[in-house]
Amino acid sequence: MAALRIRIKKRAFTKRVKNKVEANLKLLGQELRGSLQVAVDDPYPPASLVGDRPHRRSGDLKRGFKFVTKQRLFSVDLRVFTNVVYALRLEFGFVGTDRLGRNINQGPRPYWRPVLTNSRIGPKVARP
Repeated sequence: MAALRIRIKKRAFTKRVKNKVEANLKLLGQELRGSLQVAVDDPYPPASLVGDRPHRRSGDLKRGFKFVTKQRLFSVDLRVFTNVVYALRLEFGFVGTDRLGRNINQGPRPYWRPVLTNSRIGPKVARP
């Protein structure tokens, strides 16, 4: 009787799969970072309108996009982020008094959501 036996060494297999997944996530991270940089690259003046993507003034937001991949025990994570302090204010808008005492009524100028919606992963993006 002929038989086929396949043996998979779990640790080596898991490590190879994680490395391939991480490599693909790095490519996705580069693509998303590039798309975000293009989304905020319209020149100023004029100022962007409410509902349009923000226009570039200093370029800090465009340069601030970064991504990190991390292998965990049972997963591989991709995190695309920016540390620019006004990024959320641009994305979602802001109404109220800021920490300097200024009254602000700024409408949203979304750039993250359109990029994520139009990317290959589309609406399947996990939210933090």
